[in-house]
Amino acid sequence: MKLIIGFVLLEIIDFMPLPTTTMVVVYIILRKPRWFKNMIIELYKEDDRPDKPD
Repeated sequence: MKLIIGFVLLEIIDFMPLPTTTMVVVYIILRKPRWFKNMIIELYKEDDRPDKPD
């Protein structure tokens, strides 16, 4: 849910003259912050998959 809210806020801000979404992506690619890795791991965690058999 936080990821969706973050993307929506970035898209709203991106209408300004500065390309903020591009700057955030460049920051993530260059710095590889720990919070981004944790967010991706959480997003693709095996426990949350609905197609996982019991």
